[in-house]
Amino acid sequence: MTSAEHTTINDGAEVSTFASLFIEELEERWSEIDILIEQIKLQSNVDVKNVLCRSAVVLLVAHLEGFMKEAASTLIRDLNQYCTFSDFPKRIQKTYCSLFLSTINDSGGIDNRIQGKLLEEFSKLNARLTVEPFLFDRNKNPSPSVIELILNNFSIKDFFKLLHNSKLDVVFENNISETKELLTDLKDYIKQAVVSYPYKINLLDYQILIKNGQLLRDDSLWIVFIDE
Repeated sequence: MTSAEHTTINDGAEVSTFASLFIEELEERWSEIDILIEQIKLQSNVDVKNVLCRSAVVLLVAHLEGFMKEAASTLIRDLNQYCTFSDFPKRIQKTYCSLFLSTINDSGGIDNRIQGKLLEEFSKLNARLTVEPFLFDRNKNPSPSVIELILNNFSIKDFFKLLHNSKLDVVFENNISETKELLTDLKDYIKQAVVSYPYKINLLDYQILIKNGQLLRDDSLWIVFIDE
């Protein structure tokens, strides 16, 4: 994608990306779970502790679902702000076209022809993306397969395979100090990376890369954790 790295208003001041603003507000939205976890630590009554644990899990799932929706919306706002329709990866273009196509077709042939026409016309019109075709069905829990489906709509394939054996796996080593250090580093890194567009992110910094071979679902700590 090609674009200016930032926009300016009349007095020349730089305007942050929508992703930058989203990251700044993100931490506050998870504070409720931190409060519940602290209360769980203080409880000596096993029944009360179990109730609080179940509440924390339900809230965590709700926040993860909300995060996926808001992250997708934020990315689309930046794409619309800084790119033309023809700049978008072909997968993103096709995902947007699905909003106007019936899922019931004659082995896909008719829709493929219509999709080609839509892509041509949307490029001419410089159509703006909407978030609806990129997300999962309403009230569907953000399972690993749903998360992968959403990211695939944005042209990101095999997401959990990318995370497998990366530096982010430290969170499963039960080392609180190393996990906190990683979180602090990751937050600072992302804040700097998305302050302008295109985002300046190097996945190799965290050993996030495409691996050869097939990743079995049970071999991914991320998939097992989210499923459980």
